[in-house]
Amino acid sequence: MAYRQLQAKLKSVAELASDRVKQLTGKIASKRTDIMRKDKALAKAIAERSKLPEELQVLQGKIAKWRASLATVKDSMRVKHLFVLKQHLEQWHAKTAAKDAIRRSIHALRAALHQHRRRLEILEHRKAEAQRQAADPTMCFGSRKLFLAQFALAENGYGDVDAWRKDWQSSRSAQMTIDGNASKECGNQFARLRRRKGGRYDLELRLPKALAHLSTRSFKSAGHDVDCVDFTGLCFNHGDEVIQQAIDARRPVTLKFRRDDTSWRISVSVDDRIEPAMVDFSCGALGVDLNAGHVSAALVDADGNPVESFTFPCVTYGRSSDQGKDTIRKVAAQIAALADRLGVPVVSEKLDFARKKATLKDSDDARYARMLSSFAYSAFEAALASACLRGGVSHRRVNPAYTSIIGRVKFARRYGLSVHEAASVTIARRAMGCSERLPRSDDGTVTAPTNGSVHVTLDLPVRNGSRHVWTEWNGLNKEYQKKALAARGLSGRRSRPGWRPKTSSGRGGEPLHGPSAEAGRSRWTPLQSRDPGVGRVPGKGSCNESRHQVEHSCFNHA
Repeated sequence: MAYRQLQAKLKSVAELASDRVKQLTGKIASKRTDIMRKDKALAKAIAERSKLPEELQVLQGKIAKWRASLATVKDSMRVKHLFVLKQHLEQWHAKTAAKDAIRRSIHALRAALHQHRRRLEILEHRKAEAQRQAADPTMCFGSRKLFLAQFALAENGYGDVDAWRKDWQSSRSAQMTIDGNASKECGNQFARLRRRKGGRYDLELRLPKALAHLSTRSFKSAGHDVDCVDFTGLCFNHGDEVIQQAIDARRPVTLKFRRDDTSWRISVSVDDRIEPAMVDFSCGALGVDLNAGHVSAALVDADGNPVESFTFPCVTYGRSSDQGKDTIRKVAAQIAALADRLGVPVVSEKLDFARKKATLKDSDDARYARMLSSFAYSAFEAALASACLRGGVSHRRVNPAYTSIIGRVKFARRYGLSVHEAASVTIARRAMGCSERLPRSDDGTVTAPTNGSVHVTLDLPVRNGSRHVWTEWNGLNKEYQKKALAARGLSGRRSRPGWRPKTSSGRGGEPLHGPSAEAGRSRWTPLQSRDPGVGRVPGKGSCNESRHQVEHSCFNHA
């Protein structure tokens, strides 16, 4: 049992080290690219500096020549000579200022290169250590920090080595795990839980012969003497019914003993086998899209038409790890409860936060980068899958490729949705197998909203039936990235101080559609498609049935 537990711990250390090797490899490649760019900039600056002395010498000669000519020039030509001399003097001052700027730039580049090379050496050393740890994993029971404290006793509050050794031995023996065994009584061979009438549990912990003197009770079992220690009146914070079901079904019951500053704590692990619900899209689906600071969800009917949208606040930035996990789990429970009430499955993306976190440097959205950096790996996806499983709600995951650009182009402007709600519509439709073809347009263009209040016009690519539809979306997405960046730069001017819009109407006096900017308030906003010929068809979940404790909006579909 101890051998299996140690092997599992060492395997975990090796896997984490392998992940660190992958992350460090990307960081090293990025750092080498930075060094190469700095080297090129330094070489260019040095080359420019080498040309300046000769150019300054030529200008000084010209200045001396034109100054000397002022003594002999006629009065009628004096103005012209002064103008030329002024031009040469301005050029000389500009070259002198450029020389000083280049000198400072060279100094800064050399300092930056020194720091970049230091950082590269550190990363390469860390990568070598991670590779060694992945090939030959090692562990230190009792924590490495406490182990190193023996070499600085006074700095760590120890009077002598005996005091440190006492803490060291206590830390190394602060926990143990006894694996479950389905073939034994109560699901465990050495630690057996039995439930009393009052709902509490009694624990029978069987001891080895070397600890027989600590036993509180002895008895014979299968012809052998058994020494044990009894613990009575145990209670657990939650899961009593699950533990009893596992014991009655003769499933393994694993117990972990952990000692804190005051007592021992017992944690019980059982195999809670729940069969996942079958996926049924006959009533539609609930698409879920994770964003910076909130989770967007959209309900679509059986034909893939959007019916209702929801927004769940989910802020993890600035919170501790436990607080962030608690927030994520509560949001996941709300989504599962909503899907259960609506009678539809939940559809989410196959998220890869490890890869996204490695590319935070290339992200232009500071809020998105903060969200990723403060997010636990796959915490939301695991919490959502667990909540759906416990609630009996079917859950499906889909590839998130191009869901944002598809939602922007096909659903955001047409139904007055935000780009995140439109992406959740795309996610739900993808799980249902709905079409993702590009929209048709008479003039070959389509208008898509950006993350702000700006819209950009995109040229639709030529339809090619021999290629996958994602190829066309890939080209459209690249065009959107360029035009959205340009539009953001053009519209980046701040409004005049004190200016406020007089009304909440849009351009031409039309009312603004879509979710309100007020956060934390429930609302219902009926929306009608902006395309001609599209009427109102009531979707699932009317106004009177949609009073949730989350921010949402309801709209009609074609």
